[in-house]
Amino acid sequence: MRRQTATYAAFVLLLLALNLLVFIVPYLASVGNASAPYLYAAFAPTCHQLTSRSLCLFVSNADGSYSIDDCLPQGADSYTKSTEVIYPDKTGYKFPVCARDTAIYLGMLIGALLLPLFWKIDSEDWPNKWLLVAAAVPIAIDGTTQLVGLRESSNFLRLLTGAIIGIVLPFYILPMLNGLVSFLVEKFREERAKESKRQKKHEPAEKPKPAGKKKKGKAR
Repeated sequence: MRRQTATYAAFVLLLLALNLLVFIVPYLASVGNASAPYLYAAFAPTCHQLTSRSLCLFVSNADGSYSIDDCLPQGADSYTKSTEVIYPDKTGYKFPVCARDTAIYLGMLIGALLLPLFWKIDSEDWPNKWLLVAAAVPIAIDGTTQLVGLRESSNFLRLLTGAIIGIVLPFYILPMLNGLVSFLVEKFREERAKESKRQKKHEPAEKPKPAGKKKKGKAR
């Protein structure tokens, strides 16, 4: 049980770190931190990073207050990947992943935190597969119809469909992690047992100690 608790804690901490990174990158960009371009580049292999399908952290020109909103007006036919958008009254700094991915990551964190209320954290069994299928249907419809050009989605729908699948995913990922950790631990124990047997086999047999000669006492 202790091992599975550690696995669950590591899973939650990883998701927490990922979400903090997603939300802190636009802030770093807004203050001109030199690490921001490298962090955008680090997320690039995981997401298209299109500005029109992303959220931005906006900084007001009037009072310097922060707000989060769509980077561009929805419906704008733009395939740029600019990390900064400038309006007359505010400047926006794009999140390092699109709105859908942002919702998936945040949803996964929420789902992981809720998981102990509905599922055993040490379980290696999945919930019913149809729950995952049902959660995947909205994102599949929204993404596919957009991909083939039937319609253009909105960030609201991207956030909604991403959050739905994101909340459900930990209920399937954590059991897989538990199973993987159990498998690796068992393999490690087997290897240690084999190594211990090999060492005992090659150890030289201990030579019996010669029996000591008894001294004869002098006759009186």
